[in-house]
Amino acid sequence: MDATLFQRLTASELNGYVNELELATENHIRWLNDVNRSLLCHAAPSAENLVTQPHLLCHFGRWYHNVSNAALLTQPEFIAIGPLHEQLHELARRLLQAEVDGKPFVPDAYNNLLALGDEMRHLLARVRASFKSNINLISTLMGKVFENATEGVLITDPDGVILSVNHAFAEFTGYNEQEALGETPSLLKSGRQSDAFYRHMWLTLQNEGQWEGEIWNRRKDGKNYLEWLTITAVKDDAGNTTHYVAVFSDITTEKESEERLYRLAHYDLLTDLPNRMLYYDRLKQGLVRARRNNRQVAVMFLDLDGFKQVNDELGHHAGDDLLRQVARRLGGALRASDTVSRFGGDEFTIAIPDIAPDDDVSHVAQKIIDLVAKPYYLGSNCVHVTTSVGISRFPNDGEDPDTLITHADLAMYETKKNGKNSYRYYEG
Repeated sequence: MDATLFQRLTASELNGYVNELELATENHIRWLNDVNRSLLCHAAPSAENLVTQPHLLCHFGRWYHNVSNAALLTQPEFIAIGPLHEQLHELARRLLQAEVDGKPFVPDAYNNLLALGDEMRHLLARVRASFKSNINLISTLMGKVFENATEGVLITDPDGVILSVNHAFAEFTGYNEQEALGETPSLLKSGRQSDAFYRHMWLTLQNEGQWEGEIWNRRKDGKNYLEWLTITAVKDDAGNTTHYVAVFSDITTEKESEERLYRLAHYDLLTDLPNRMLYYDRLKQGLVRARRNNRQVAVMFLDLDGFKQVNDELGHHAGDDLLRQVARRLGGALRASDTVSRFGGDEFTIAIPDIAPDDDVSHVAQKIIDLVAKPYYLGSNCVHVTTSVGISRFPNDGEDPDTLITHADLAMYETKKNGKNSYRYYEG
């Protein structure tokens, strides 16, 4: 990062760009949430996401392409955002257009979208960290910026004894200036990081002069919080460390938002089961282990018999409640290593990894059939549904997720043709 960036920004410009960046980043997270919702829940996408060059229309894109500050425009981290942001929007546009056109869902393309989103998030974090870590924030704007900064700041001597803290430090931690001065940063230690973590932190500081990363700390009231922390060593002309400057911000809410986004992308909103994307991923992992260990994997495809009648007669709310109850029963019937997924509608898939070639999974299928057939209470109504199950096995019935799922689906339809409420193995 350019060492003179903060020397060329006034305090108001600095705060303005930080605030604009935070707002633009929050809007971009919401945009990616909306794209995931459209792809995973088949919701109609925004018209802006389907036009040519959609990256120019989103809030973040408008902010990014209108930044005019020459110092900021020369930063490598900032420059790298442009092509990545455009690539992310273009891939989202193609996936959404394919959904609108009714084309098949492409797992690899969607995985690439998630990967680009993660890369974008990390790059934005580096840009934000570059604002916070530059020592000129202290040396040039010490007075006004130090006291009014939205980030917590503390300055220590070479031995780590706290010499100064700003107002935001007190707000974040609950410790006022009088309580903090003379103490060390261990005052905030949460106990969630190991001694090895702190040894690595200080070794990095000694060797490189700076450390940054996520760290759990504890407020005065005992509550833990996650912060993004940057520590910079201040050296004199002889190269001796005279002070350490730590700049931090509370990212607990941001981290929770990331976890919610991950949940939205990988779990079914109605049943809280893994969705087809997470199911594909776990099935792939199971197949890799099976090849390595000479084991087998069973795939089951389930379709509920009688669900449409319940949905039509009692309404969609009752149908949704029924699906949630079925999901809980299926989840409780399997091993921790197995994966049950809502594949779509009233269809479920199950992956049973790590089975021996002579293991028979028919008892699992029958257990599921018996569980599903038990009565369901939907408000004042008692209803009954059953399930038809198709089974395929790796490697005999296929060596990749798509083939195994397709063959299990075909076996399930044979079950339906032959009376339902039973199971059949795929017969190629």
